[in-house]
Amino acid sequence: MPSAEHEAIVRALQNATPPVDPTLDQMRENYDRLLVPFDPDGGTTVTSESAGDVGVELISAPGTDPAKTVVFVHGGGYVLGSVRAYREYAGRVSAATGSRVALVDYRRAPEAVAPAARDDCVTAYAWLIDNGADPARTSLIGDSAGGGLALVVTAWLARSELPTPAAVVGLSAWIDVGVRADMPDEKQTGDPMLTPGGLRWFGETYLSGAAGDDPEHNALYADLTGMPPTLLQTGTRDVAHQDSVLFAERAKAASVLVELDVYDGLIHDWHAFGPGLPEGRAALARVGAFLGAHAGGRGA
Repeated sequence: MPSAEHEAIVRALQNATPPVDPTLDQMRENYDRLLVPFDPDGGTTVTSESAGDVGVELISAPGTDPAKTVVFVHGGGYVLGSVRAYREYAGRVSAATGSRVALVDYRRAPEAVAPAARDDCVTAYAWLIDNGADPARTSLIGDSAGGGLALVVTAWLARSELPTPAAVVGLSAWIDVGVRADMPDEKQTGDPMLTPGGLRWFGETYLSGAAGDDPEHNALYADLTGMPPTLLQTGTRDVAHQDSVLFAERAKAASVLVELDVYDGLIHDWHAFGPGLPEGRAALARVGAFLGAHAGGRGA
């Protein structure tokens, strides 16, 4: 049963009045405001680096092992989200996994369309490996669209000459950028975070004419051979819930070690709503245990 804290967030989202015809800048600012602000005095360090033309922020909670790396691909529908807004979230991932987190400042649509986001994440990953990150202790994590992107990147890496990361994690991953016609809507699921129409707009904006079932952009259709151990976390109230279920089925068919955690009654990307949400703490602790078993994360 969802906690009182979770249900308070649901009510706040349901009662919020969306702006009428917002500009792109307003949409991005509104999205960033959903996330908890980063506390620069909380002990977590942030260092800005450049992987060629791609910005990377290295974020480390107190006591983390710099030899362990998590590449964090932020959410936002390929259009919204920013490294600035995701610092607090990344700090919690760092603390939960005992790893430094590399938060990738990938290009967003519509200014840069597919496959720009994937290419930037590959560039950041290659830069980290070139600068000493051990692939056996490096994993990819993404939330929402970032979860789908992390899976696309990992599938691409598994087919490339670059070393494959040790594990990949999708947190409420939105994977199907083409958005299936049978996706349930927010009225059926009770998810105040997403609508199929909104996802279609994000997908169309990012794809810019590319096919929604192109495996270069949609991991549901990718060759998953050689994918590393994979963890997917999804809530039953999430509009994108079936994406994780379908991906897990296809990964198992490709002999990938995949674990699917289903959280009853939770909304899309509940992990993002700060340290005060007990379901978020529990889910990230589970991520830490998974990476401890497969990528040298917390508990290894």
